[in-house]
Parts: sequence; structure tokens; C-alpha cells
Amino acid sequence: MATASQLQQLYVAYFGRAADPAGIDYWVAQGTTTKAFAAHMYAQNEFKSVYGSLSTENQVNQIYQNLFDRDADAAGLLYWTNQIKSGALELASIANDLIWAAKNNSGSADDLTALNNKGA
Repeated sequence: MATASQLQQLYVAYFGRAADPAGIDYWVAQGTTTKAFAAHMYAQNEFKSVYGSLSTENQVNQIYQNLFDRDADAAGLLYWTNQIKSGALELASIANDLIWAAKNNSGSADDLTALNNKGA
């Protein structure tokens, strides 16, 4: 079961803004997982209408922008898009993976700071 903070991070990743508290509370009460919530946010018309026609690389880069206020570095972008294209990861839940990496990779202190500064 995901926490409100985890879901808020995913909302920021897909929409570049905070979710309303009642919406987050609803999803927490439903017992959703972060992966399921990410896939649900990815499928929303708001995301699809703005980013859905972009290439995999551009969608991943947009999520980097929304989460970390920067473009993906070349090596990171190549890694994540190759993971998606190989089927190891899903584009619909890649924000979940990017957030996990920022929180668990000692080399991503700046990304973690950016994520935390968004209140997510």
C-alpha cells in the first residue's frame, strides 16, 4: 500500500503539479500500490493529451523535468529508454522507477533534493 507522500511524488512526475489532498486520500484509502497509481496517472487524458504523442525518450525526459527540474543526462536517458524498449520496465510506470532510483542511489543527491523541494 502506497503512502500519500509516494502518491504525491508520482502525481508531480506525471502532471508537474501537486494533487488535491482529497484525491490523494482517496487513492490511499483504496490501498493502491505505487506501480498501479503510476500506470493510472500515465493513462489519464491530462498526461496523454500533452505528452502522449512524444517519443519514449521525450516522455522520460519530461518526467525528469517534472521530478528533478532538469533534462535527463544522456547516459540516464539511454538506460531508462532501453529498459522500456526491452520490456524490462514499463513506460506507464517509469516515474515510479525514477523516484526509487533518486531515493536509493547515492549518486542522485541533487535529484533527491529537487524531489523533496517540490513537497513531494
